[in-house]
Amino acid sequence: MVKNIGIVGTGVIATEFVTQIDTSKYTIHSVYNRNPRSLETFKEAHQLHHGYTDYNEFLNDDDLDCVYIATPNQTHYDYAKKAIETGKHVLCEKVMVLKGEQAQELFALAKKHHVVILEAVTLFFMPMYHEVSRLLEQNVLGKISGANITFGSCKEYDVNNRFFSLEKGGGALFDIGPYALSAAVYLLGTDIELVSSEVVMAPSGVDEKSVTTLKTKNNELASVMLSFRGKLPKQILVTGDEGYLLINDFPRATTADIFYNDGTTQVIEVGDGKDVFTYEMDMLNHLANEKDLEHVPDCREVSQRVIELMDAMRREWGWELE
Repeated sequence: MVKNIGIVGTGVIATEFVTQIDTSKYTIHSVYNRNPRSLETFKEAHQLHHGYTDYNEFLNDDDLDCVYIATPNQTHYDYAKKAIETGKHVLCEKVMVLKGEQAQELFALAKKHHVVILEAVTLFFMPMYHEVSRLLEQNVLGKISGANITFGSCKEYDVNNRFFSLEKGGGALFDIGPYALSAAVYLLGTDIELVSSEVVMAPSGVDEKSVTTLKTKNNELASVMLSFRGKLPKQILVTGDEGYLLINDFPRATTADIFYNDGTTQVIEVGDGKDVFTYEMDMLNHLANEKDLEHVPDCREVSQRVIELMDAMRREWGWELE
C-alpha cells in the first residue's frame, strides 16, 4: 500500500492536507521546504519528525512512498519529474503543469517507472461525481445537449500576488481553470475540442477573465466562464432532452440535483468534502494496484486533455509560454 507521504511545500493547502487526511490509513512521513524557518514552523505545528531543505535528500528516504506537491504552479513540473525518477508516486496540486507536452511527458515517465502521478483536482475524487458519471452513462438526462460551467472570484489586483504574477504561473486559467475545464471534460468526454475563447488580460500579463466554448463529436456544447475580477457561482449545469443536472459549489460537492421534464426531482448526496485528500490517496492506491475503475473516467486522461485545451486557449489568446 502507498502509505507514507512526503509534503512538498508548507503553505495553506499543505496545512489542509496534513490536518484533513485520514491518519488511520495514511502517514505524513516528512516535509520539504528550502526555507529552514518555514520548514521548522511546519514541522513543529504538525509534530513531524522528518524535515528536509534538500529535495534530493527528501526523495532518497527509502521509507517515502508518495510525494504530495503543494507549491506554486511553475514549480510542479520539476518537483514531479524528480520524484517520479526516484520511484515515488506523485499527487500534485492543480494545475499539474503549465503545458500539455509536460503532462504527456510526466504520465509517460510515471508509466516507465511503474508509479502513479495524479492531479489533485478535487472533483475527480469526490464520490458524488462517480455516481453522477454512472447516471449519465445510463442516460438519465436523455440525449445530452451541453453544459454551462462558471467559476469566478473578485480578487484585489496586486502584481506581487501569485494570482496575478506571470512568473509564478498566475492567472485565472491556471488557478480556477483546472476545476471548470475538468468538469467539462470529465462529464462530456475527452474528445471535446476548443471552438473559441475570448479573454481580457490583466496588466501583469496573465488572464483576468475569459469565456470559452467547447464542442464534442456528438455536438454537445460547453461554455466555461472564468473570472478573477468578478464574483461568479461555482456552478455546473448539464442539460439533456429529459432534464438537467445542477451542481453548486462544485469543486468538493457532495450533492447534485436532477430536475426531470415531468416535474420530478432526484437528489444525489454522497461523500464528505473534508475527506477529499483521503479520497485522492485512495484513488492513487487503486491505480497503483492496477485495478479497473468501473464507471469512473480515468482522471489522468482528463488532466491531459484539460492541459491540452489550456494550450489551445492560450494560443487563441496570443499568450504563449516559453
